[in-house]
Amino acid sequence: MKTLGSLLALTLTLLTCQCARPEYDDRANAAPALDPTPAAPAAPAPPSPAARAASDAPAAVRVPIDGLPAIGSARALVTIVAFSDYQCPYCAKADRTLATLREELGEDLRIVLANRPLPMHDDAAPAARALLAAAEQGRAEAMHARLFADRGALDDAGLVASARAIGLDVRAFDAARKGPSTAKALAISEALANQLGATGTPTFFVNGRRLLGARPYEQFRALVDEELAKAREIVAGGVPRERVYATILASSEPSPAPTRQPDADDAVVDVALAGAPVRGARTAPVTVTVFSDFECPYCVKLEATLGQLEKAYPGKVRVAFKHNPLPMHEHARLAAKAAIAADAQGRFWEYHDVLVAHRDALGRDALRQYATEAGLELARFDRDLADPRTEARLVADEKQAARLHVDGTPTTFVNGRRVVGAQPIATFRAAVDRALASPR
Repeated sequence: MKTLGSLLALTLTLLTCQCARPEYDDRANAAPALDPTPAAPAAPAPPSPAARAASDAPAAVRVPIDGLPAIGSARALVTIVAFSDYQCPYCAKADRTLATLREELGEDLRIVLANRPLPMHDDAAPAARALLAAAEQGRAEAMHARLFADRGALDDAGLVASARAIGLDVRAFDAARKGPSTAKALAISEALANQLGATGTPTFFVNGRRLLGARPYEQFRALVDEELAKAREIVAGGVPRERVYATILASSEPSPAPTRQPDADDAVVDVALAGAPVRGARTAPVTVTVFSDFECPYCVKLEATLGQLEKAYPGKVRVAFKHNPLPMHEHARLAAKAAIAADAQGRFWEYHDVLVAHRDALGRDALRQYATEAGLELARFDRDLADPRTEARLVADEKQAARLHVDGTPTTFVNGRRVVGAQPIATFRAAVDRALASPR
């Protein structure tokens, strides 16, 4: 494990809520073709998306847990380290899945509570310190449940009320949550997140194997089942249950230092537009290129901010759109292809606006209805939606996003400088002012 000094020396990455891209793609693969020859055996059924997600999860890395509060037994065969933010709705959703797994697996599963409060959530860091203060009185599990149950009451009064409700010594709790012990513990947790490249919430490590986002129960369960099988083999080899996680750590890869810290990255990168739809004056000195996902709530939030930005800088800012649909969003990829089909008729932005207004209804029938609303010729829309060239254009955007290390949506580049997440208008104004002061 890194020493405390080296962990704290890591640069803390400034984060904002965004939809995080998983390390693997969960789109369904086609079933393998069957050999028509009668003597040939039938091809096996393809694995379920959940099973493929588990098999495709990255190899384990070392995730030290010393000093972190935990729910469950040290004799657990599977340890899930959960990096969370108590104001993050996706973290709350994922925690319900973890609760189901704990009920099913009992002593075989342990949840380690690591904190990753995001800076745009004002109450997230105080809530994290409240958890750590409760842990000092042996009540981490109760406080953890309470914080997620009352995400709207994480102010000072709400935290004290939660402490009182779960039977804490409120005076000791108050002193701890405002004192050096919880400040130090939170700094260690955040530094560990940086070391592991956990740049969004929620991020999980299942016996060291990364799983990003509020994934469906089936994907969590498939990965946990894989790790259970491995752990049972370790126990069968003579390792005591309470030594299983340490054994896994010893055989795992060292925790990699992050290759990029998005918000600290001040470099100007070349973001080729490559046929991207653009709104605004061609002569505008500032280009804001956004990598987006039509099913991502933070992308929808950003759209309003970009509209304000364009009004604040008439003629000086243009917006370019790039597609980066995330695999955990069921309809995002089809919606992106539909938008590309709309662009083929010169009506991308009209169709874009309809999709943004209907983020929660992006099924195929709805996409065809929106095409009509946006003034598209429907028969051509259908042809373009199925055209392989539409898929190729989407893949080109996805590959560009990967080259630029765009790990989540929205990610924006203001004249090539990265802005991660649905940042407030003040952040974008500062970025535009800087770009105007140093034109390329």
